[in-house]
Amino acid sequence: MNTDHIYKALQHSFSVTELDRWYPSLDLTIQNKVLHVCFPHRYFEDWFALHARQNFEQALAETVSRIEYTCRTDGLKQPAQRKFHQKPTFPFGAEFVFDNFLVNEKNFFPVASAQQVADNKEIQYNPLVLCGQSGSGKSFLLRAIANSKSAQIQSGVFVIGMEDLHQLYATRGDARTYLLSMQFLAVDDLQDIVKYPYLQDELITLFDHYHGYGKQMVFGCADTMGKLNVFTPKLKFRLEWGLIVHLKAPDLDIRSQFIQVKCQERGLELSKNRILYLAQRCSDLRNLEGCLHRLSAYQELVQDQISDADFNFIFSSLDARPAVPVTIDRIMDTVCDQFSLTKEELISTSRKQKHVFARQIAMYLCRKLLGLSFPELGRVFGGKDHSTALYSYRKVEQLRNTDKNVKIMLQTLSDTCLRMNKIRGA
Repeated sequence: MNTDHIYKALQHSFSVTELDRWYPSLDLTIQNKVLHVCFPHRYFEDWFALHARQNFEQALAETVSRIEYTCRTDGLKQPAQRKFHQKPTFPFGAEFVFDNFLVNEKNFFPVASAQQVADNKEIQYNPLVLCGQSGSGKSFLLRAIANSKSAQIQSGVFVIGMEDLHQLYATRGDARTYLLSMQFLAVDDLQDIVKYPYLQDELITLFDHYHGYGKQMVFGCADTMGKLNVFTPKLKFRLEWGLIVHLKAPDLDIRSQFIQVKCQERGLELSKNRILYLAQRCSDLRNLEGCLHRLSAYQELVQDQISDADFNFIFSSLDARPAVPVTIDRIMDTVCDQFSLTKEELISTSRKQKHVFARQIAMYLCRKLLGLSFPELGRVFGGKDHSTALYSYRKVEQLRNTDKNVKIMLQTLSDTCLRMNKIRGA
């Protein structure tokens, strides 16, 4: 008898999808029909006892005579809690902390695994690969781990996406040396490596160094490893050395919780019916974030009380894609129409008063309606510094509070962006 018999027996009680979520992380040995199950950590053991153990034992009742459970961390001294003598910082975004990640039983195991990697100084899973479709939370967890590690390591924590990794190698001759000097490496959007085949060998070099020196790696990937054929056998083999976990798309319960939390943060009041409507119609949290940005902007810039008619109109075309398709291009085109400018003039470096003011208005609306960060705004508007975007936003906010004409113009432009079905050039 071997583990193949165990796996086949378990298929009578668990689907292949369920097994793929947690079975590969079990360390199984069989001796004299006694199955020894070793868990990777206590988080997994607790989850297993609550959600899988009963069916697991029933499925194997006729296959083994006894099951013994142990945990890989048994007998190990738990790392002491770090005492901060100053307020902790979050270099990868203060919102990216585990307390802010909504979780239920469907995602308990991958979140617990990420928490384990974040909390423990002893490296057990190297690498940790977070897989999941867009909006499942893998990028959130990757940055939450990095924030936690930055408190332990203090320096040398590096987070980057594949696009930016390519830019790093394109602009820095010492990119490899620079990355090798880090103590923690997290690479997001690993599936985009298909665009830059040369990075496969670079990642292998980095991988061997980090693994050999006991330095943690975390990867985010927008699909399951089994479905992706973009990796070379050498790279895929290395990625499978560690722990691969799969995040499921947020279900209705998580999406409803998310809306309630964000409404509290924004001071936005939504009825239970409206919360349920948005949770049912939006498939992921990014779409929901966009919906709530639109509602907040409408309430702030157009009308304090959102009637049922306005609510239904704003989301009349809502489906699995983002709600009303407000985009950067739509906002730019609307502002260009208002000021009789071309898009090239809007994002140019021109210091003409008309160009500068229109650019500030467009940045403000992109921030309000789309929630773009200030670095993102700087990149979108001609590669400007984030401080320029921040200044523009504050300038328009001040004018909105003191100049009635500016306030009316912002209301009109916002209403146009949210409501119109066709725009010039669309």
